[in-house]
Amino acid sequence: MSTEAIIQQLRACFSEVQPSVLAAYLYGSHARGEARPGSDVDVALLLKPEHAAATLVGPIRRIQGELERRLRCEVDVLDLRSAPVDLVHRVLRDGVLLVENDANARIAFEVDARNRYFDLLPYLQEYRRRPVA
Repeated sequence: MSTEAIIQQLRACFSEVQPSVLAAYLYGSHARGEARPGSDVDVALLLKPEHAAATLVGPIRRIQGELERRLRCEVDVLDLRSAPVDLVHRVLRDGVLLVENDANARIAFEVDARNRYFDLLPYLQEYRRRPVA
């Protein structure tokens, strides 16, 4: 399935009521235009903050199952609120916004995530420069 077809299918799925999803992004090889046959589909979700980490497994698995059923391929679903800062940065930098159900919440999250990333960046760069012992 082409990336454009995947984006259309994902948008159709997220256009249906997904009350816990504030925003969804396609990221990874499909978003970068580097997907190969058999590549999985990577989707990042910004969920409402009142969903505690312990309760996220249910909604995420339900959404993942629905996406896999529609796309007929493996789909990896990432919760942006619990993902590492550098991964969130890559999603926001390279990803395709599929849906936003609350623009203010999405923008606030993106601003905060970028601030956290750029605050951490000098330490990440230093860590990456050090030789592996």
